[in-house]
Amino acid sequence: MYVLECAGNKRGMRSLVRGKKIGIMLARLAHRVVFVRWILLLAVLAVVCHSQTATTATKVITDADKGSEVHLKAGDVLELRLKSNPSTGFMWYIQSKSTPLLKLVHQSQTEATEPGMGRPILQIFAFEPRRSGEGGLLLHYVRSWEPPATDEEQFQIHVVIE
Repeated sequence: MYVLECAGNKRGMRSLVRGKKIGIMLARLAHRVVFVRWILLLAVLAVVCHSQTATTATKVITDADKGSEVHLKAGDVLELRLKSNPSTGFMWYIQSKSTPLLKLVHQSQTEATEPGMGRPILQIFAFEPRRSGEGGLLLHYVRSWEPPATDEEQFQIHVVIE
């Protein structure tokens, strides 16, 4: 009887070992499937991010572009950089007659390159198109506390949004 029990235990042990091997193989397969899913997800994200950044352009406009025509597409950013001297009170302000097709999304200014009063800076305006169309972007260089004057400095560009 003891001999039969030992023989039965060997068969049982073999089945147990086979079951563990199958379990380990299944676990490895599951890990590989999860790994492949992550790789595919990262590949899809890379393609999506690349396509979005490839279609978005930033157009930088300066004082030299005064009076010109600028073409934008949906998703583009128009960055306007104008010299000003805030220590004298003069700053660039967007006039209310400017086109509603552009949305001001950011406004900042640089620091003066040298210390002291009267040093020029750059005022930076970032706009995004709201919808397609044409219009004018108009800014005035004024002191905020003074009434508008007929001879005040202006900056104007014509914007075409496709």
